Amino acid sequence: MLWACPKWFPICFLRLNARMDGTVQLRKECTGRFREICCMGMMHKSAWAEICIGDLEYNVNVIRSRLPANTAICGVLKADAYGHGMTGVRNCLAEKNLVNLVAVGKMSELVLLNASAAPGGPGTLLLGDAEADELEPYLTDGSFDPDSVFFSIYSMRQFREFARLGEKLNIRIRVHIRTDGWDSGMGLGYEEFLHCEDELFSAAHVAVCGLYSHLYTSYSGDTEGIEQELRRFDAFVGRVRPEHRTALIVHILNSSLVFLFPQYAYDMVRIGTALYGLPSGDEGALRPILRICGRVFDVREVDDAAPLSYVSAISHAGRRRIARIMLGYWDSPFLLTQKEVRIRIRGRLFLLADDVCMDNLAVDVSDADDITVGDIAVFLGDEGVSVSDIMRRNNVSYVHSEWFSMTAGRLEKVYVC
Repeated sequence: MLWACPKWFPICFLRLNARMDGTVQLRKECTGRFREICCMGMMHKSAWAEICIGDLEYNVNVIRSRLPANTAICGVLKADAYGHGMTGVRNCLAEKNLVNLVAVGKMSELVLLNASAAPGGPGTLLLGDAEADELEPYLTDGSFDPDSVFFSIYSMRQFREFARLGEKLNIRIRVHIRTDGWDSGMGLGYEEFLHCEDELFSAAHVAVCGLYSHLYTSYSGDTEGIEQELRRFDAFVGRVRPEHRTALIVHILNSSLVFLFPQYAYDMVRIGTALYGLPSGDEGALRPILRICGRVFDVREVDDAAPLSYVSAISHAGRRRIARIMLGYWDSPFLLTQKEVRIRIRGRLFLLADDVCMDNLAVDVSDADDITVGDIAVFLGDEGVSVSDIMRRNNVSYVHSEWFSMTAGRLEKVYVC
């Protein structure tokens, strides 16, 4: 459903779930980036996650500007699009034609996306392992379109089972071969691939469309070591027969490597954290697209003996003023794991009054008489509560930046431009 924004900003829109009633107003800064949602039609909402479509598009354009011309982009949607809502992000990417392919991590994600995504749009690559007997019912009943779904092959055993399934169903199953330069079980070893090249490319019912690898050292900071691995992969790709190489989409770069080694982009890059503006070695070039918000539903003074959480962790003498918000650690697990959780209300940062509960929390607003019911609290995605701010306060490496955008399915996603 399409909801119009106020006449003073007519080009903005919200694509909301049909069960959401009322209207929503947006206020934009001169930069054109959304900042906060005003309380009108959202007064009935207790907590939500905002995903900015304009910044999603901006990030794709930044990434594309760093790559050689005609490099395809695969948008990674695993783990519920890193907490941003897998189906919603996929539909935004498809509507604006921002990527050439999307990828998921598990078979269950592929099934869900296939059932819930809008028709059309890019094909889907399953990065994780899937067995032939898992696929058979979906290919048999037509749930999966064999022309737009691609599966990862981790072993020749798996490849041969796919070939038998394709023959049984009289279809061609499209696959990308995952390779492992260390031969550690996460794909075919380079030499194994070359040894089996004839079998791989002569199969009647399996179409080998792609070849890729993943470097676990991507976030190590050891640029020399990473480049050595990339050179090994490049030498391996160079040994693939030319007639086979032309049929392949080769990809190895993920978000962190795009900014360090764009010369190894090959035919496609896989973009996860960078797509969402999470720290990816981009040196501030990207925009975070997520804000986690909650509405203050009660403000009052309480006695120091009043329990505010399951087990009181913060001692306080005397009465204090607290604001209650119906958002808890089940909605955003990072609230439970960070030190000195900070919440932004009316442009100021406040601390928790006590530990976060599963469904709600209390904010100490003793020094702010103007905080009132209906105020919007920002937990993530604003000055002082950005992912980078929280990571610095908690000494967290950016390899784990996606932890902070992890959200529960019950936390409603609202897509704004």
